[in-house]
Amino acid sequence: MDDRHLDSIGSAARLDAANDAAARAGALTALRQAPLGVAIFDREMRYLVASAQFLTDQGMPGDMPLEGRQHYEVFPDIPQHWRDIHARVLAEGVELSHEGEAFERADGQLHWVRWSVAPWRTDDGEIGGLVLYTEEVTSRVEARLRLEAAERQYRAVFTQAAMGVARVSPDGRFLEVNDRFCDISRYPRDELLARTYQEITHPEDLDSDVAQAMALLAGEIDTYSIEKRYLTRSGEAVWIDLTVSLVRRPDGAPDYFISVIADIAARKQAEAEQQRYQGQLRLMINELNHRVKNTLATVQSIAAQTLRVEPDPVQAYDKFEARLMGLSEVHEVLTRERWHGAALLEVAERALRPFGGVASNRIRIDGPDAWLAPGAALTLALVFHELATNAAKYGALSNTTGRVDLTWSIQGPFDRLRLTWVETGGPTVVAPTRRGFGSRLIERAMRGELRGSAAMTFDPGGLTCAMEAHLPSRADMLTLHEG
Repeated sequence: MDDRHLDSIGSAARLDAANDAAARAGALTALRQAPLGVAIFDREMRYLVASAQFLTDQGMPGDMPLEGRQHYEVFPDIPQHWRDIHARVLAEGVELSHEGEAFERADGQLHWVRWSVAPWRTDDGEIGGLVLYTEEVTSRVEARLRLEAAERQYRAVFTQAAMGVARVSPDGRFLEVNDRFCDISRYPRDELLARTYQEITHPEDLDSDVAQAMALLAGEIDTYSIEKRYLTRSGEAVWIDLTVSLVRRPDGAPDYFISVIADIAARKQAEAEQQRYQGQLRLMINELNHRVKNTLATVQSIAAQTLRVEPDPVQAYDKFEARLMGLSEVHEVLTRERWHGAALLEVAERALRPFGGVASNRIRIDGPDAWLAPGAALTLALVFHELATNAAKYGALSNTTGRVDLTWSIQGPFDRLRLTWVETGGPTVVAPTRRGFGSRLIERAMRGELRGSAAMTFDPGGLTCAMEAHLPSRADMLTLHEG
């Protein structure tokens, strides 16, 4: 090989070396100018090269020379766990990373850094040092933390709200419901999430609800509130107060409804009770007006008949007063019962009390429980009073040995009340030659208010009065509490 050939080889080698040096210099320049924080260290953690971004991220000038300086001398306060990470990478050759770790700088500010550490190897495969990549992600992490905090706050409000809250898709499917929503609607969560609000809404309330939802989707309204009913699994209606708003996507398209419900069943029940009470009160007032008019008419009739057939003013007064007292006794019972009616047994006992009543052992009263409407109670009180007055003057109660038995029974599918007044042990009875006021009053009373009849039999052994009346069921009568 001649000298010229050797010179050619030497020139080529120098050119390759120059090219390699230029390439390395270009690579180092590109690395220093990289927009990421990059630092390369040897096995002794001495800087081989560092990017300007790495330096500025550490709070140093971007052109500060670090090559050859030991990392722990530059940052003497570096935490021990970072020293352990460096040692592990250099010893084991592993790659380690973190998506966002908090660092407190000397000024006390907290920064978040995304980092990655990996070994670099020599041509013979040995670990020559490590490469550290860093990226300042403080703004990103803080945004994520704010989002997570907002999500936690939303979740706490959503799940723990005293109101029922649900997210509902534009087509009506339940997307999310809280516990209170399940409690109010009477559905378990999994069953609600398989249904739509249309399926659980009462049919009578559905059209109005859907129309409002369509207006909300069309942008015609911002929100709406209605009172409506849900149907539970058992078919029971549950009244709710519903407020609905719409969440839209960034492009303005509907995303989901927010439905907030409150249980108003108790208020609705109270309103219904109040309306029913007001209706019953109006009926009660009308009934009292009717009864007062009837009572006044009865008093007027008693006065006219008494004065017509009794020429002696003193006796007329006594008879009139006695009949009014009989009425007042029953009025006291009806007032106590709020004019809902009265028990037949008490009406009989009150009417017959002035004549000794059951306490005298001369009057026996017996019969099953029966409830009288107010008008029927007043009518029978007058009837019993007239029968007892006649017995005291002419019949079984006019001597010391006579007895009166007042009994009744309820017969037939239409509740026919049959009463019997039987006198025994009194003076011999003689049939009257003419019908007196008492007889006419009894017959008219039984025919009118009680839609019945009365028949008197004047046996020598004693008077018998058989009476019959229609007895309406208590459920058909006016009551403030039962409707």
